[in-house]
Amino acid sequence: MKQKAKSAAALAAACLLAVSLAGCGVIRRPGSTQDAPATTEPTAASDAFGQESVWMVYDDDQIGKDVAVERILAFDGNGNVTAYQCDGATFADLNGLSDEEIIDFAKQQDKAVFNAAKQSAIDRTSETLQGWRDAYSTLDEERSAGTYDTLLEGASPEDLGDDLVYIASTYDTALSNLQGMIATAEEGQEANEATGYQEPQPKPYTLKVTTDSSGNSAASEELTFGYRFLNFYVPTDEFGLDDLDIMNLGQEPYETAGVEQILTDSEETVELSSPIYSTTSIVYDTTFGGYQGLATVVEDVTTEFTWDTVDTEGIEVD
Repeated sequence: MKQKAKSAAALAAACLLAVSLAGCGVIRRPGSTQDAPATTEPTAASDAFGQESVWMVYDDDQIGKDVAVERILAFDGNGNVTAYQCDGATFADLNGLSDEEIIDFAKQQDKAVFNAAKQSAIDRTSETLQGWRDAYSTLDEERSAGTYDTLLEGASPEDLGDDLVYIASTYDTALSNLQGMIATAEEGQEANEATGYQEPQPKPYTLKVTTDSSGNSAASEELTFGYRFLNFYVPTDEFGLDDLDIMNLGQEPYETAGVEQILTDSEETVELSSPIYSTTSIVYDTTFGGYQGLATVVEDVTTEFTWDTVDTEGIEVD
């Protein structure tokens, strides 16, 4: 009898545990590989970005297979995010990928953006430099020969009298300015060619809530994150041989923009859409959810996201 009573008690406990688990259910939180208790409550921004997760920045009203992904953001769960730039990526490219696979894809995309920007800057600078060198050679030959064909457009120097002195001076100044412009562009090109790829690093992000007229409720929320800005040198080709007067400007020397740091830190702010626009979209076999313009992979089509409240710790409030 005691053995039967003990078995019955164990069976009852097992049944109670089974009912309890069934009542909770199991889902995966957005961007996470850990199981968590199910909830019908929307996920606040601070919770969504406060865990390890991967989000895609896009510029469209609705997610679709052909919608471009502009950046991929990898949050580390410790208040930092790594921002990767994308090179022609779409949501179709992310179908079926895990968070780790999306990050690997993001790294490839970021490097492709860098390489394309670098090569474009080198090509454009090379083309402009060649034009300026050709212009210098032509003007120098005209000055040496005393023809000044570019400025005179076929007029005879003998008919100009004292004006020829002014024209000769204009040529001298233009050549001096061109020489300075060429030197600056050559320096810029050296910087372009010497700059190597650097993988993006984690940077702190901020969440800021703007309150309504009462000051007690959120009227909007925004996410601000840092990213690496590519500032390759490309000279502005404002001048041609027909612009000798502009090139002169009556100044000596003509001031040209110098070479700045190519890899610089910048910031981007994404306005988190109203919770009423927190929807999910399915692309092939993958479900994306989040805010308009900012999405992550979710496993439950009912997943919703919302703003933080004014008393949420770790966020800025106006």
